[in-house]
Amino acid sequence: MISVLSLSEFIQRFPSEDECYEYLVNKRWPNGFRCPRCGHTTAYYLNARKQYQCTNCRHQTSVTAGTVFHKLRQPLVNLFWAVYLIATTKKGISAMELQRKLGLKSYRTAWTLLHKIRAAMASSQAFPLTGTVEVDETYIGGRRPGKRGRGAEGKSIVAAAVETPGRSMGRAYLKTMEDASTNSLQSFVKAHVSLGVTVSSDAFKSYTFLSHDYVHNPIARSLHMSDTEPLPKVHIVIANLKMWLRGTYNCLPSKHLQKYLDEFIFRFNRRWKMENIFDKLLDRCIVHHPCTYAELIA
Repeated sequence: MISVLSLSEFIQRFPSEDECYEYLVNKRWPNGFRCPRCGHTTAYYLNARKQYQCTNCRHQTSVTAGTVFHKLRQPLVNLFWAVYLIATTKKGISAMELQRKLGLKSYRTAWTLLHKIRAAMASSQAFPLTGTVEVDETYIGGRRPGKRGRGAEGKSIVAAAVETPGRSMGRAYLKTMEDASTNSLQSFVKAHVSLGVTVSSDAFKSYTFLSHDYVHNPIARSLHMSDTEPLPKVHIVIANLKMWLRGTYNCLPSKHLQKYLDEFIFRFNRRWKMENIFDKLLDRCIVHHPCTYAELIA
């Protein structure tokens, strides 16, 4: 694993296709080649096609086959640059900006590449929140006439949870919701928060389930409190999310919202370990299954 912080370090480490190829081979097969079809460990290297052919079943595979990069007709240098820019750009990068940075001819190519890498940023849910936690929900979308807050129409509901160890914030999770019902919020909390921890929420009735499996700390907001005062840390996460979405993306289709939330949380949960965030995202791209353009827009 390498630590990449500065732009100059990245350029020196991956100046050409050969360095990117060698690094990706070592990443994908750290203990030597293994055939994805039969598991055999020896293969011929077909230099003209840059593929490996298994000596047992004769299956041919490339270093990008079966990964997020599957069938992307781009140089590895471009793919590495895309991973680096998406991982390390704190405010994110739009498909239009990625197209400009990489010199891609097609916006669709840039959009597909961005969303494939973004798919690899989805949480594994293997590390539920512990200690003390704040939970809340918010609404994402442009201004619309009518009722505000809970019950507002035409906006997307997003549930949020964040660890609150002392004065700092730990990891966080965000999830799009169909509604703010007890069943929906309970499903989100149980999937992302360890049982038995202390969970603070507002006094919304849908959070009453928390008293069964958690140490529930409901906080009723008084007329003298601001909107952020009862649950300050989860509201910081929500405010940063909305600021990031407004500052980076001009159009945000609701059907893709979870992908944007995954990108935000991937970066947020690694904000103290930026030196290896490129490597972490590249690892995710290697193990994530291939996804087609049709699947991305579905």
